[in-house]
Amino acid sequence: MSRPPTDASTPPTATPVTDGRRRRDRRVRAALVVAAGALAVAVVAGVAAVAAGVVRVDALRDGDESSAGPDVVSSPAAGGSPSTVARGPVQVGRDSVGGLPFGTSRGEVLSTVTERLGEPEMTVDPTAYERIPGQRGWFEDGADNLSPSWAHRVAAVTCWQRLCVIFGGGTPEDLALRGWELADHRRWGDEPGPVRGRQDPEVRVEGGTTLGDTWGRLSTAYPRLTVAGGEGASVTVRDLPWPGIFDGVGEWRLSGPWDPTRPAEAPAGARVTRLSGGEGPEPGCC
Repeated sequence: MSRPPTDASTPPTATPVTDGRRRRDRRVRAALVVAAGALAVAVVAGVAAVAAGVVRVDALRDGDESSAGPDVVSSPAAGGSPSTVARGPVQVGRDSVGGLPFGTSRGEVLSTVTERLGEPEMTVDPTAYERIPGQRGWFEDGADNLSPSWAHRVAAVTCWQRLCVIFGGGTPEDLALRGWELADHRRWGDEPGPVRGRQDPEVRVEGGTTLGDTWGRLSTAYPRLTVAGGEGASVTVRDLPWPGIFDGVGEWRLSGPWDPTRPAEAPAGARVTRLSGGEGPEPGCC
């Protein structure tokens, strides 16, 4: 097709060159505006991040970890893209672990606690307990009525350092959260005994106490507690704020020998060595 007559008198390259320069100028100016905006956003974000870090450090310096909030890390989601996962303390209490109530499925509990505390150190796989004629409950050893027993046919335990979480149910497939133990002495697995390594600051107990606390702090958190003697002159804690799990000595325990001449007093310097909640297999007695 021929060009319109008005275009014939105009040099063919004049208009495209002029229009192209104008378009390029507009694009450059737009790019500069976008870059400047991105830089401003980055600066603001950086300042906010630094401020948040200062707030967290100040909170930790003042001893108020709750105001500092949990650590946040990125981990791959199922589709491969990063997702935000909160890492922080696990609270245990009257009827829950990590905010999950007793009765929550084993899989959900393991996933939640592992996200916060890391991989567990020890696991007792689902184990079928046995009946003993004339006895109530299910026993770890069907020939020994003093062996650990409880109300569920199958038991499993998973431990992170001093925190052990107990699962029970009728079959391995329907195991659910039943209880927890926080103790310096682990009674589960092939090698029960004192737990080695650092204290667990990531595990807190409802009411604000944890292992290693003094008797004064524990009794302040739960004013109705009393002291009593246990097997081998151990010091046990009675009148608990919720049902606990008996380990053969007591549901909650303190360090130091019990003094029968002062049966209701904690030893000087006594500290918390065991706390528990819910239900779990308990050894029989005499």
